[in-house]
Amino acid sequence: MSPEYRTRSLLGPLARDRFKKAGMTASLALVLAASVAGPAAAAARGTGDHATGASRYSSGGKDKCKQQGPHRVTLSTAQGGKDNCQGPTGPTGPTGPIGPTGATGPTGPQGNTGPTGTAAPCSDIDALQNQGAFELRAALTNGRYYAGIRDLRGSTTAPPFLWTDLSGRTGYPDSAATGFACGASVNAQQATERIKFDLITTIGTVYEIRCDQVLSTTPATLSCDDAWTQLLNTPTTGAVNS
Repeated sequence: MSPEYRTRSLLGPLARDRFKKAGMTASLALVLAASVAGPAAAAARGTGDHATGASRYSSGGKDKCKQQGPHRVTLSTAQGGKDNCQGPTGPTGPTGPIGPTGATGPTGPQGNTGPTGTAAPCSDIDALQNQGAFELRAALTNGRYYAGIRDLRGSTTAPPFLWTDLSGRTGYPDSAATGFACGASVNAQQATERIKFDLITTIGTVYEIRCDQVLSTTPATLSCDDAWTQLLNTPTTGAVNS
């Protein structure tokens, strides 16, 4: 463009020089302000971001797993503390093998002796043969008394015994008060005398019953009284004709 057609400045040379200096000063001030404000603005932005992140939990959420500062002292779960970041419990592991059985311990001391039990029934037998016509037996077993006779007449080598149960006769001792039959005996001296069957009880009393041999039949048999009689006196310790 030709200098003739340029727009002339309304400012004089001195005013234009001052205006240039003022512009340079303003530009320098902006640069300095930007360099000073940069870190502060970054810090402000970081703080704002942190605040924005925290606001997500201030609105109702909970961040139980956020990092704790080094100045915080917390208890372990073993000391009673709570691990808010603990995950779900895993499945129970398999049971280990059972160990071998230990050795048997020593035998304990022997206990006290128990009470004495009921005595077992007595068993006894007695025999008599004073003539060749027959022989006699008195037998006691399982609490019962038997009178036996065997006929020796004839040619039979071993004729059988015939038994009569005398336990059911009147007066037979079979209680704690009378004692229980515990021994048996038989006595006969002559064929014309009656045969005496006797017993002694568990308390020392003596009972007797009498029988007759019947030789009019074959084989011979016994015919006995219907009752037992307690004999006087009862044998006692140290007795002399008493």
